[in-house]
Amino acid sequence: MTTKIDNVVKRSGTAVMGGTFDPVHNGHLRTAVEVLDRYKYSSLTLVPCFQPVHKNQPRVTPSQRLAMVKLAISSHSLLSVDSREIDREGPSYTVDTLRDIRAEIGPNEPLVMVLGMDSFLSLPTWHRWQELTQYAHLLVVSRPGWEPDFISELSSFCENYRASSPHELQCAPSGLVWFETLTPLGISSSMIRVLARKCESIAYLLPEPVQKYIEQHQLYR
Repeated sequence: MTTKIDNVVKRSGTAVMGGTFDPVHNGHLRTAVEVLDRYKYSSLTLVPCFQPVHKNQPRVTPSQRLAMVKLAISSHSLLSVDSREIDREGPSYTVDTLRDIRAEIGPNEPLVMVLGMDSFLSLPTWHRWQELTQYAHLLVVSRPGWEPDFISELSSFCENYRASSPHELQCAPSGLVWFETLTPLGISSSMIRVLARKCESIAYLLPEPVQKYIEQHQLYR
């Protein structure tokens, strides 16, 4: 749990957020900084995948997507990027990434994986999905007013692992699920790709350095 010492908030816990980031945009970044502000995690790391398991392989190369994430987070001291999924190549399985991060940070550090509700609803299709909570907590973010129906597998999962407060995620290393409502920005990677392909402006949908990178390399044309 966070504490205040001489009016300075002590941050704790490590958060990670994976994705294709094709391209990374202000919606991704707003979620990241809002999670950091609300829960005072020590850091939040974006983990671009090499090969998405449930989507088509992006036309943009993994190294280009990684470069865009690096540009996007360069001005925020608590955001970082982890290239491990791109470095190891092959299908990107979240359970492997969380296992590796857990081995690096040790058994006692709280580790929190941030994911959207759409991804959470597809969880039973993920590789060894029931092992995820062995390595990390799950912080599921959704838009206001959305109350999805869970299939029986997910309902049982939530009953077994649901936290009673978000601060519990900072008091244990792993094993809990918390649902949080955030106000999303109406931005998507697919929207940006369509605009770029039509040679229309993508300004203010993503950080300016990312916009310049896309234009310089003529991505998504």
